[in-house]
Amino acid sequence: MRVGRNQRERKQRRECRKHRGRWTAQVFEGPANGPNVVSASLEEVLAALETMPQELDWESIAAEVVPLFQRVRPYHESMPEQLRVVVPPGLSVGFGVDIGPAFITISPEMAAGWGVPPEEILGQAVANLEQRMAAVRTRDVHDGTVGGVPVRILQSPTGSASTYVLAPGALGRILGPHRQLVLAPMRNLLISLPVTADREFAAWLFDEFASQAPNCLAPAVFVVGDGTLALEPLGASYGAA
Repeated sequence: MRVGRNQRERKQRRECRKHRGRWTAQVFEGPANGPNVVSASLEEVLAALETMPQELDWESIAAEVVPLFQRVRPYHESMPEQLRVVVPPGLSVGFGVDIGPAFITISPEMAAGWGVPPEEILGQAVANLEQRMAAVRTRDVHDGTVGGVPVRILQSPTGSASTYVLAPGALGRILGPHRQLVLAPMRNLLISLPVTADREFAAWLFDEFASQAPNCLAPAVFVVGDGTLALEPLGASYGAA
């Protein structure tokens, strides 16, 4: 199984300049990925950057903006601050420009320069997300069992499956409209469990996947169904040794 996408930290720190110095990619050393996590190469990221316009004005990138959930490991101190908003039911959401193998993080300064309020960026990002979700089919969901519990796993070509919960109606078409627990340990991974699943088991399963990814997402359990979204904490044993 290929898990993980848009992870830009590699084991080596170096700086490369391409396309007449228009773009610079600086990569910082970070923890190693788990054996089942695949990251984009620096060469893939640089090639994607070369396709981007010289100026990231709102009109040229609006169609590629997507919401992003906050990862646990902080970004390098040299990275710009992320533009973030809090949406019901209490989720912290940032934004990125999807360039394929990576996301360009949107900062408050970028939004101010565009003259676009955060609420408009959020609306555009969710609309873009729903458009991308339209290409995902139920056959993209892989069924299995873990410890006797039915488990369904979804990755997507969009690289941002975790935020599919922000569009619960569209997610219901993919996972089914019934109430279910959904875990998002990585940006491009959703795990569906029966709504009756033990929360301690859900915490353990989240940790099993999240521990493979240095850029794992903040622990949470989403309850989706009938076009609605609710949020629960993980079990009390989450993170216990």
